[in-house]
Amino acid sequence: MPRKGPSPHLTWAELAGHDGTAYPSAWRDSRARELSIEFEIVRAASGVPLIVLSGYRTPAWNRTVGGARGSQHLEGRALDLKPTEGMTVRRLHAIVRARAAELGSLIRGVGCYRTFVHLDIRSSARLVAWTGA
Repeated sequence: MPRKGPSPHLTWAELAGHDGTAYPSAWRDSRARELSIEFEIVRAASGVPLIVLSGYRTPAWNRTVGGARGSQHLEGRALDLKPTEGMTVRRLHAIVRARAAELGSLIRGVGCYRTFVHLDIRSSARLVAWTGA
């Protein structure tokens, strides 16, 4: 039976593109695994389930949703997460920022938006953080 996802609380369906495109198989044992490790750490720290609003995006879908030209979603390295069960976006953002600051964290991109938090594992020596509309 195939795995439902790269980790206990993150499925391949959640990582797949909203246009029906599967998460690329070439990245499943590398990028997806690294991304899922960070997701599981953030989820555990939050103490509540997290809704994955966006994972992998094709270039066409990224244009459709108005994503950045160099979006990490295109590389299968990003997640947009919405908190549940009374947790605020502000609190989730603080948790992701705290994880990004920890030794060994792979999180290098953190964006805070009105209804969700973006995290990514871009190849970078420093953290890139922003607030979106």
